[in-house]
Amino acid sequence: MSCNVSSQGRLDTDAIVLSVIAPCFNEQDNIDPLVDRTLAVFDAMKITAELVLIDDGSADDTWERIRRRSQADARVLGVRHTSNSGIEAAWRTGLESATGELICLIDADLQNRPEDIAILYRAYLRELPDIVQAVRHPVRGVRRCRTFSRVLNILLNLTFRMRLRDNKSGFMLCRRDVMASLLKHRYGYRYFQSFIGVAAGVRGYTIAEVDADFEVRFAGESFLRRFPIGVSLRICWELLKFRVETWPVTWPSRTWRPRRWTVPYAITDTAQGKP
Repeated sequence: MSCNVSSQGRLDTDAIVLSVIAPCFNEQDNIDPLVDRTLAVFDAMKITAELVLIDDGSADDTWERIRRRSQADARVLGVRHTSNSGIEAAWRTGLESATGELICLIDADLQNRPEDIAILYRAYLRELPDIVQAVRHPVRGVRRCRTFSRVLNILLNLTFRMRLRDNKSGFMLCRRDVMASLLKHRYGYRYFQSFIGVAAGVRGYTIAEVDADFEVRFAGESFLRRFPIGVSLRICWELLKFRVETWPVTWPSRTWRPRRWTVPYAITDTAQGKP
């Protein structure tokens, strides 16, 4: 897999506190609002941060729009995969290209609100967990395969003795060394993003759960436009494979129960089973 990089000129890498990584695949109409809203969040947070956009082999004008925005603002870094390699590969490329000590993953379709980056960041500063993970709450009009998503979340929690409310949520914030650890695994997975929560759990990381709206896609189409039978079967197979891979991992002494916070977030400890 080869990559091209576009940037107006990098920020002082020693000063960057937070790197936000957004994989992009055929997201041409989402790039400008994503950049505008994310940079506005950086301004409001008053921190030095960067937005790393990974074009994962798009067939539309995604790369051209990323290139234009990255040349206009030093806080935007564009990286291009010459072929489609998947979300996890884009995360890895983003992590290699990012320079912030803290890493935030976000989708490019704006279903995760860029404004909620600040909420994840505040939760991290207040509790200093290993990971802050957004719990997605679909707003009216959002179409999700909710039955499959809920069933998969239950399966993941039962299989790995966890109690996360949204295992599959890839909207999260953590230190870069923690993110690098999460992306280490022995076998190959096409949908490893579905196991990001349990990958944290088997490593005993502390997770703070933050409630966040999950909005209607701003533009374009998801690859899961209908009930994804084929994808569902593949994820179930990969779930079993990941359980086999992590089988030698020591189990927690008991199943933990997350402590519920109504405002603004909940914090759970995957290793000790206590708040």
